[in-house]
Amino acid sequence: MRNNAIIFNISNNKMNDIINFIKTIILYILVPFRIIFLLILLRFSNIVLHFIKDESSVMSVILIFGKFLMFVLSLNIDLPKEDFVKYMNYLYTDKKFICTFNHTTLADGFVLASAFPRGCYVILRTILYNIFGYTDENNEKYGSIYVEKGKTSAIIKQRVDNRKEGDPVIFIAPGSGNIPKIPGNITEFTGKGAFVEGYSILPVVIKYEDNSLHHNSDNGESMLHSCLKLFLVQNYKIKIKVCDMVDLLKDETVLEYKERVYNIMNEQYNKM
Repeated sequence: MRNNAIIFNISNNKMNDIINFIKTIILYILVPFRIIFLLILLRFSNIVLHFIKDESSVMSVILIFGKFLMFVLSLNIDLPKEDFVKYMNYLYTDKKFICTFNHTTLADGFVLASAFPRGCYVILRTILYNIFGYTDENNEKYGSIYVEKGKTSAIIKQRVDNRKEGDPVIFIAPGSGNIPKIPGNITEFTGKGAFVEGYSILPVVIKYEDNSLHHNSDNGESMLHSCLKLFLVQNYKIKIKVCDMVDLLKDETVLEYKERVYNIMNEQYNKM
């Protein structure tokens, strides 16, 4: 009986390996079709948003498309209810604050857009936006802010200072988006735009299932390769944690404030 059980287990394991191998082959075969479908979806979403004038409707459509995008990429987001409620409670106050997040993959913006309503982002201009049909007009509608020398900080200040209850929340990634110097940590903060005015910070920490989707430009990885990696995972898990609000301390410098927020986020990351 024991020998039969062992043989059965071996056979069962071989069958599971065969099934997983077939799934992997199918996944790779479907990659070109998924890429084409995603490009069509993104261009279609930008066309749809071009004709929507109401700001609230624009934000709703972005949230819906974001969730559908996660389905297409087979990314599963784990955002605890209490963390989502924490974000929503701050969203519907007139508190002047900024959300910071750790930036590691090219999917980060889409992940956050699918998880948090009424978010807008500080972003770099890249050729990818042209491929997606993303225009300056759409950027204005989304409320996103391009990184432009001498302009970005002023726009952020104007947005936050005039923020009213329910107005979109600005999301900023102070990190470079590359791999961290210390393995196992979040990427070091190189920018200080989120901290210069001393606004309260609501840290949002993203932790991916592994490092396979990280954008390794430091090691020569191209943006195209980083994009293609997003299509090679299945049922991939992403955890998100909303930390407690952080306020500037009396006599605290900008660099000290930045370092303190980094340490809070990094500690939370290592706990996830």
